[in-house]
Amino acid sequence: MEYKWLIVTLVVLSLVGSVSWVLPTPLQRAQAKIRKLAMQKGVQVRISKLQGPREQGEVAPDSHLATGYTMPRASDAVKTMAKSHNWEIFKANGLHNKGLPQNWCWNRGEGALAPAQLAVLETLMMTLPKDVYAVSASPIGVAVYWHEKATPQELDDLIAFMQALLDQSL
Repeated sequence: MEYKWLIVTLVVLSLVGSVSWVLPTPLQRAQAKIRKLAMQKGVQVRISKLQGPREQGEVAPDSHLATGYTMPRASDAVKTMAKSHNWEIFKANGLHNKGLPQNWCWNRGEGALAPAQLAVLETLMMTLPKDVYAVSASPIGVAVYWHEKATPQELDDLIAFMQALLDQSL
């Protein structure tokens, strides 16, 4: 009789454990809400492999999965923009940081922006949410990579930043 209750208890605990294992955590639920809100506002959300810059003292840069929020350029802007307009910056203690705010460095495209454009970029970067760690631009669009520990207001700030990059042709 005692073994029956022990077996029933173990089976119930096993089922509860299995169900709780597949349920999303509070952080995952918050990220899903932010992603859904971003997509409703016309932002593309993609998870892709991202390789950071080589930081001081590192032999090789780190590579990891990253969540990128992307806004495409208008089709007429894509046609007029040079194919060489590709740059990417990271919040890191990197080797190449010419023209960027403190604690930011180039991953690619150093020298792609004119000094006036760098000044605009630096001003815009002050509006970024704190957990943004990379920004990139290409003729196709702009992308921001962050940890998504955000409020809807911070998402709005992020979208405004990306729209400003597009408006300024950065």
